[in-house]
Amino acid sequence: MIKQSSLRSFVAVLAVALFVMTGAAQEQKKQDPRPAQKNPQAQEEVEPEKKQPTIEEAMRLAISGLANQVGLLTSELRKLRQENERNANLLELLLYEERLARLEEKIQDAIEYKNQLDAREQEFQRRLRNIQTEVALRGALRRDEAEAALRAELQRAIEETRAQQTTYQQRISDLQSQADRIRKRVDMLRKKIEPPEEK
Repeated sequence: MIKQSSLRSFVAVLAVALFVMTGAAQEQKKQDPRPAQKNPQAQEEVEPEKKQPTIEEAMRLAISGLANQVGLLTSELRKLRQENERNANLLELLLYEERLARLEEKIQDAIEYKNQLDAREQEFQRRLRNIQTEVALRGALRRDEAEAALRAELQRAIEETRAQQTTYQQRISDLQSQADRIRKRVDMLRKKIEPPEEK
């Protein structure tokens, strides 16, 4: 009887000890700070899905990049076109300024020659008024015939001079009209080339 009681007590103590040991092991497992290792293959399968964009996002990014490139290219082409236009206007301005300078020289030459023609006509008119004195100075034997011949000569010279005066007056008018048109073109080109003044 005593043996059976002792055996039961021993079994009970052993059961309690096993229970205590099992509980302690589970508690230590819960408090273990080491992280549980994940399945490497599963991690490799998840990570690419996070990094790889969708087809729509990739196309949207590509279109956005192309739009930016097109915008930059359009801006560069606009600048190039403006620069080419400015250079063309500058070259045209130089050509027109040179042409205007030549026209102004021609106008000045024509005016000077016209003044010479005016002075020549005045000289012929003076000689015509004083024709008798000139005939007397020549000492012609037949003064009437000499005077008539000299008068006719002076009249022809005056008519020729007046014809040249008319021709050169018309030439001066034509040259001045051309110069006026070129001056307007030059002014317009200068306004295109020169930057506007800041107010």
